[in-house]
Amino acid sequence: MKKLLIILGGLFVVTVVAIIIIIAKLGTIVKTAVNTAGPKITQTTVVLKEADISPFSGKGSLTELTIGNPKGWTSEHAFFLREISIHLEPKSLTSDHIVINSIVIDNPEIIYETTITNSNLQDLIKNIQQSAGGSSQPAQTEPKPETPAQQPASTEPAKEPKIEIKSFRLANVTVKGIAVGKTYSVTLPEFVMTDIGTKEGGLTPQEISIAIIKEISIRVAKVAAEEAAKRGLLDKAGEGLRDLLGGKK
Repeated sequence: MKKLLIILGGLFVVTVVAIIIIIAKLGTIVKTAVNTAGPKITQTTVVLKEADISPFSGKGSLTELTIGNPKGWTSEHAFFLREISIHLEPKSLTSDHIVINSIVIDNPEIIYETTITNSNLQDLIKNIQQSAGGSSQPAQTEPKPETPAQQPASTEPAKEPKIEIKSFRLANVTVKGIAVGKTYSVTLPEFVMTDIGTKEGGLTPQEISIAIIKEISIRVAKVAAEEAAKRGLLDKAGEGLRDLLGGKK
């Protein structure tokens, strides 16, 4: 009996130590996850410098998250997010439905590089949509059912976590616009998105990324177009379009 108590006591100590190590390294785990999964989702470079999150309060920060441009664009990146404050629901960290109470991104830089008909942010959204869809396979005729002896052992894919964001706020945003060979800067007004993925019961990482980047892209395109118009860049773009269509004689 004494030996059993010693063994159980030892197992308890090992378990506690393991939990403490996991807790201490939660920031490292998040950083590794972002740097590993990010490029697969965006099909661009994704680099997170630091992450510090408390599993007890759910509060933390991500420092210097850089999201690169899709292929074909020349600017150094699409997004550079200096500081991201995050508040997770601690209990949700152990479930497949992660609830994020708030995300606040302060003083980020967004580079909006555009041609006559396309932009780097539009291509980024397309990349994420492609990663969400996976590889398409040609339709095949349904195979004949196999006998139990022939059937391979079933392997279920890992369940993808669902994410719900109650509040997403972007503040003090600098937009660097690049159009017709000209570069200019403009400020994007602060905006808040609420209950992202709530009614759906959570969204996949790809779906949540698309929802957020689409909204950002719409707002960025609007302020960038207004600034470009003030600078007469849209007139030059119109001339380029006429040339492209063979309208200029």
